[in-house]
Amino acid sequence: MTGVFAKNTLITFITRLTTAIFNIGIIIIIARVLGPEGQGLYSLIILFPSLLLIFTSFGINHASVFFIGKGKYSPKEIFGNSIILNTIISVFTILIGVIIIFLFSEKFFPGVERKYLFLSLSLIPIVLYFDLGLHILLGMQKIKKYNIISFLQSGIFLVLVGILFFQWFTIGSVIFAQIFSILSAGIILFFIVKKEVGGFSSTFNKNYFKESFLYGIKVHLGGIFSFLHYRIDIFLLNIFINPLAVGFYYAAAKLAEGIWVFSTSAATMLFARVSSEKDEKSLKEFTPIVCRSILLITLLIVVSLFFLSDWIITLFYSKDFLDSVRPFQILLIGTFAISGWRILSNDIAGRGKPLLNTYVIGASVIINIILNILWIPKYGITGAAWATAISYFSMLISTLFIYRKISGNKLKDIIFFQKSDFNIYKSFLLNLKK
Repeated sequence: MTGVFAKNTLITFITRLTTAIFNIGIIIIIARVLGPEGQGLYSLIILFPSLLLIFTSFGINHASVFFIGKGKYSPKEIFGNSIILNTIISVFTILIGVIIIFLFSEKFFPGVERKYLFLSLSLIPIVLYFDLGLHILLGMQKIKKYNIISFLQSGIFLVLVGILFFQWFTIGSVIFAQIFSILSAGIILFFIVKKEVGGFSSTFNKNYFKESFLYGIKVHLGGIFSFLHYRIDIFLLNIFINPLAVGFYYAAAKLAEGIWVFSTSAATMLFARVSSEKDEKSLKEFTPIVCRSILLITLLIVVSLFFLSDWIITLFYSKDFLDSVRPFQILLIGTFAISGWRILSNDIAGRGKPLLNTYVIGASVIINIILNILWIPKYGITGAAWATAISYFSMLISTLFIYRKISGNKLKDIIFFQKSDFNIYKSFLLNLKK
């Protein structure tokens, strides 16, 4: 691993680890104060704007990283045009949200009050602009500033939730705290990005719009499938059972997803590097090192947490959440698969072939939905966890064969630890000291 990549990955990992700890802290406070059912209701409310955006954002923000890396358009031009596009998307998405609340909220979100769904719509433009700013910084490889802003937003949210713990803690107040944390960090982010890119162009570039849309829609389809993959089980659990079941499952899922910090950190840096890398030989050698290292780290963590799951759930959430233990253990198994997939899929996307990821995720989502529909009524939250874990493994296996064909690497070099890796880790540590 190169020194720059090693340092950037470590910095990103530390930031994401801290952010993950913050997020888990937030979930713990919410779970302990509101209980399993309140936790379930909160997760469903927050799911709503995310569900809307995943269908309407069209991958515009993600495309900015790719085009900044390729250098075809200036960051200033990309920033300005993306602001225009996100504004249009925000208005369109909120209108769709309002229609859904009035006509279908009782069917799709039974047990959830409309006023909270309306309140959650205010997150849509804030989240879009915040996400844009982070992607611009990532594309320009301003990793330190990227990490500081991510850390700041989660930190503000945790502080606000901590304050609410002592006074006026309700589902509505927590949503307001989330809105304020993203908005305040987003304002700071806007001025940082504006300075980095030298302002923003208000001239609409038709060519950029066309190219970003064509690339973004490929990523977008994969993003839709990914989101459904990660959250469709929560939606189906509420339909088939109730918000209480959602609360137990969501608590387990958020803890398991905390382990994703390792693969997410490496994958974020890998995508930016692959997008700008010109040396094919370097790519062929580099990604397998990252993949098998992440798989090894994840395996060790998953095994440890599996045997400590009862103690961890009780410590974090209290004995009221013991029903979360079994799904947590099952989702840990799926975490191993998703970690390897995330590395390989970001390499494929960075090569300009995101549609391949879309096919894989789409097939996996179908498996996930079918298994959830079959198993939730029969096995409850345990069935939902198995459905997710199995679909994660189907995604990893498919992506392994696709990546092997594209890169020319052997499967054993991609997933199995090698003796030569010790020298790589030694070099990694030496680079960090420089």
